[in-house]
Amino acid sequence: MRELAPRPEEPLRVGDIIAETPLGTKVPVTLFPTVGINRPGTNRWPVLIQELDEIAYWVRTQAVPRLITDSEPSEPAFPTRYEISVGHEDERRAICAGSTTTAGERYTQRLTAASARPDLVDIISQIDGSPSCQQIAAWLDHLSDEEVLERLNRLQVTFNYNPGLMLHNIEVMNGLRDEALAFGREAQPAVER
Repeated sequence: MRELAPRPEEPLRVGDIIAETPLGTKVPVTLFPTVGINRPGTNRWPVLIQELDEIAYWVRTQAVPRLITDSEPSEPAFPTRYEISVGHEDERRAICAGSTTTAGERYTQRLTAASARPDLVDIISQIDGSPSCQQIAAWLDHLSDEEVLERLNRLQVTFNYNPGLMLHNIEVMNGLRDEALAFGREAQPAVER
C-alpha cells in the first residue's frame, strides 16, 4: 500500500482517495475515523475529542474551583471523574480518590492499544516457541488497554543499531511470549486422567 500525502484538516468527501493498492491486491486495513468540528468562521476542523478535552480541562481546573471558592484554584486540581455506580459514605473522600485520566487520554489509550494488539500478535508469533496467533490474541484481548500499553512501553525505541537496546527488546518480547504461553496453560481446561 502506497503512503498518501497528509491530508488537510477537513472532512472527507465522496470520491476522496484514502488509500491506494495495486490492482487485485488485498490489503487488510484498519480505520480509526476522526470526528472533527468546524470552528465557526474558519476552515479549521480540529479533532472534536481534543477540543472537548481542552474545554473540560479548563472547566475542571479553572472555572469550577473559582466559582466554588471565589479565589485562585488550589492544588491538586479536581479529579476528572470518580465512581458513581456505588454509594459512598464520604463523597469528599470518593472525589479525592477519583481518576485523573481524562476522557481524551482514555480515548488515546484505547486507540493505541487497539492498533498495538494486532502488531504484537504478529511479532510475538514469530518468536521460537510461541503459542498460536489465536492464543496470543486471546491473551492480549483479556488484558485491559492500560495493561497492553504497559507491556508495549517496556520496549525501547531504537533509531540506530544499538546492541544493548536490541537485546533488551528481545528479552522483553521473550517475556511477552512467556506470558502468552502461561495464559494459554491457565485457560486450557483441566484434562482428567
